Amino acid sequence: LGCPMGCPLELVHEGDRIVEVTGHRCSRGAKYARQEFTAPQRSLSTTVAIRGARWTRLPVKVSVPLPKERVMEAARAIHQVQAEAPVALGQVLLQDVLGLPGANVVATRSMERLSDAQTGS
Repeated sequence: LGCPMGCPLELVHEGDRIVEVTGHRCSRGAKYARQEFTAPQRSLSTTVAIRGARWTRLPVKVSVPLPKERVMEAARAIHQVQAEAPVALGQVLLQDVLGLPGANVVATRSMERLSDAQTGS
């Protein structure tokens, strides 16, 4: 395993029981190795469509790490979202993605609404 801090980790297990974690220089490495072995998670950042703004895509992220095996499913669900300007940094666009409590899709930047003359509407 590779620690997010760059430490080369080694995890010894017997079946699904962890016997030992070595190679970490801090408690974060050991915690990461245990998490990665038992229930791997990943962060997800992507974009959604937005209407009425200068740009056509709005950067977003999921507020908590997701189970690794559900990341692609979550990305597909998030890509169905269409935001409407204005949007504020941190604004929740979708709550509990995939029914996962606390896994909210939030805007990672603000976008102002353009006037109808600017959008061509």
